[in-house]
This record gives sequence, structure tokens and C-alpha cells, in this order.
Amino acid sequence: MKHLKNFVRSLAAGVAIAAVIAPGVQAQSAQQQPYKLLVGFAPGGTLDSIARMLAERIREPLGQTVIVDNKPGAGGRIAIDLLKSMPADGSVAMMCPDFFSTIYPLVYQKLNYDPDLDLVVASTVAESAMALAVPAASPAKTLAQYVDRVKENPAQANFGHGALGGPTYLLGLMIGREFGVKMTDVPFSGAAAMMPGLIGNQFSSGLAYVGDFVEHHKAGRIRVLGLSGEQRSSLLPDVPTFAELGYKNLTASSIFSVCLPRNTPAPVVQKWSSAIATALGDKQLRDRIANLNFMARASTPAEARQRNQALRAFWEPTVKASGFKAD
Repeated sequence: MKHLKNFVRSLAAGVAIAAVIAPGVQAQSAQQQPYKLLVGFAPGGTLDSIARMLAERIREPLGQTVIVDNKPGAGGRIAIDLLKSMPADGSVAMMCPDFFSTIYPLVYQKLNYDPDLDLVVASTVAESAMALAVPAASPAKTLAQYVDRVKENPAQANFGHGALGGPTYLLGLMIGREFGVKMTDVPFSGAAAMMPGLIGNQFSSGLAYVGDFVEHHKAGRIRVLGLSGEQRSSLLPDVPTFAELGYKNLTASSIFSVCLPRNTPAPVVQKWSSAIATALGDKQLRDRIANLNFMARASTPAEARQRNQALRAFWEPTVKASGFKAD
């Protein structure tokens, strides 16, 4: 009986100790849960690939394992809804292409988020300029010759692009305005789908991100005439920018950033920003991003916010003039 009483006392003491320790163990376990980096599109695309590269490299500077969580649908807006519902503690972030903040607010009459409040940008990650290309069979060897051609032959004033309402579509409309000619768009579901028609001389020009054209330009199947970047691309160093050719209003790039939920504290935003800057300081990561035909570029939260706001202002007059709406 004495042994039984001692056993009961020991068991009770053990339960009491466990009750004290358990909350600490649970808290520690919660801290060890990996962070999530949401991607609003299916695996395999450029945005997804860059997100996975970043997740690998950000682990050490962030002090947390980061996993990519794909939530495709509604052009990324499903992932934005999920981000909005997450705690603002830095445990969940999202890869945000700039059009979430720059073009969507202009083309959707009913948007389920406020880009200036619900998407807190920590840092830019990568960017790419866009480019205008013509078929190899085109008589236009330079942008000036192309402008002369479409002015003389309005039926030839057309351009293929990969997304109705997207950056390349809007840039095509801007190009027409700058050239002083009405450009007719020929839409496709992505740059890859557009390429056979451009190579086959089915329309006079095409617009896509620089990387989509590199292989075909170097192989002589198409000819890239101008880039929308602030400076020449290392991928096509022989191709001038639009600004160099006298069209300074056609300077714009597409940007991928990391966003956090609304009301995320400034120190948490800065922690992510600093971790991204550290990760992108690695040459191997920058080279891997370059292999996807994007340029790695980190920024402060303020710089990232300013760049997104500047891009929205850049696209707004063209969207309004086109009357395009996505819903």
C-alpha cells in the first residue's frame, strides 16, 4: 500500500510538471513551423521557379525554413485572399508580380483587396524589361524603319502579345500612341503561343518579355528592335532601349516582389527585406535567376512601394484610353 501511495504521488507530480512544461513545448513547436511563401499560380512558371530559388536561400538569413505553397486561381487573387486571412507576424508571405498592384486595380471594377493596404511590399526580387520584335522576313532592320513601315502601311500596324490586358498588351497600345499610329492587337494565351505566328510573319511585330525572345533572336528567326528597360539587357546587349531611340515614355519593367499581410509590423517587414537582400547577394542565386531571363534586384520596402506606385501611374492613362475592363 505504501508503494502504491508513493506511485500515485509521483504520477501526480509528473502530471503537474507536464502541465507546466506543455505550453512551452507547444510554443517552441509553433516557432519551428516553416514559414510559407505563397504563389498564386501553378508550379512550373517563372514566378514559381524564382520563388523556390528564393525560399532555398532565404532560410539562413531569415532564420526559418521557408516552403513554397501554390494557390492558383483567378489570376492570383485566390492567393491574395489567403494572404489577407493570415496573421501579420511574418510567417506567411507571397510572391507578388507587379500587376497585382499596378494593373489589376485599373482593369477590375470589383477587386477583393486594396493593393496599397492589403499588400505590404517587403522588397523587390527580380525584374524584366519587355521587347518589340519583328519576323526575320520583315524589311524593318531598325525601330525607325519599322515606324516608317507601319505609318506607310496601316494594315501592317499590328502586334502579337500573350495576355489581353497584361503589360505587353498595354505597352503595344502605348507604342502605337508614341508612333502616332493605331496598333491592332493580336492576342494569344502566352508568349510561347504567339511565337510561331511571329516567326511565320503572320503579323508585323510581337511584344513579350526580353527572355521570351532571346533564343529566337540569336537563332535569326526574329529580330528584336527595342527594349523597354532603363538600360540594355545583358541577354541582348546589341539591342538598344526605346529611350535610346528617342521614346523615353516607353520605359518600364515588370517586377516580382515579396508581399506580407496588412498590418505587418515594420520590424517584421524589415526582417524580410534584409533577408531577401542577403539572399540576392549570392552570385549563384543571381545567376540562376538570370538563366530565367530575369535580373535579380533587392530593394527597401519604401523603394519597392514607390516602384509599384510609379508603374501604376505609368499604365493608368493607357488603360483609361483603351477602356479595357477585365470584369
